[in-house]
Amino acid sequence: MTVLPVWADDPGALELTEAEYDQLPDSIRKLIEVIDGNVIRCQSGTPEHSDVARRLANKLEAAKPADPCTRVTTDVDVYFTRRRRGDGAFSFRKPDVTVYRCIERGSKLTTNDALLVVEVVSPGSVYSDTVDKLAEYAYEGIPVYLIVHLDANLYVKMVQEFRLDWASRVYKLVDTHQDVIVLDSPFPATISFGELDG
Repeated sequence: MTVLPVWADDPGALELTEAEYDQLPDSIRKLIEVIDGNVIRCQSGTPEHSDVARRLANKLEAAKPADPCTRVTTDVDVYFTRRRRGDGAFSFRKPDVTVYRCIERGSKLTTNDALLVVEVVSPGSVYSDTVDKLAEYAYEGIPVYLIVHLDANLYVKMVQEFRLDWASRVYKLVDTHQDVIVLDSPFPATISFGELDG
């Protein structure tokens, strides 16, 4: 397969089918997202970025109810269901944290399953997280989107909570959390920024 040399030289030049993506080694899959079949290189975050995402996932995991069945995961492909072109081009993103309805083991996670997604903003991901993904996740019908902003010292500065307006398929900012995140959807959770910063 010639994917690796082409991707390594010019990641913007490569288009993938879902079948081709499924055949890539994990070492390459973890480095990319795909939108309309076009490869997008993912920029690795700082250790603080990863720590905040992991700690937030752990707190959400601890808060989730036993019923209905939900799961919490980090950095996993979430396949778009509405954004599929006629030629079969596929799209997915890797939110930093995803809360989703329980699905059959081994199944691909789709936006139909996602209840809440989180992106922790890195210096290189500001536009993507606050503009591109804001529109994409809303179009896909994900009910809640949290954007975690870090300050210059990489501590949690604020968390924006967006909720989907189902009629327009656009997110509405419902809260800008300061010092503590208080959620009521997809389940109640209260998480202080100090718990995320470690």
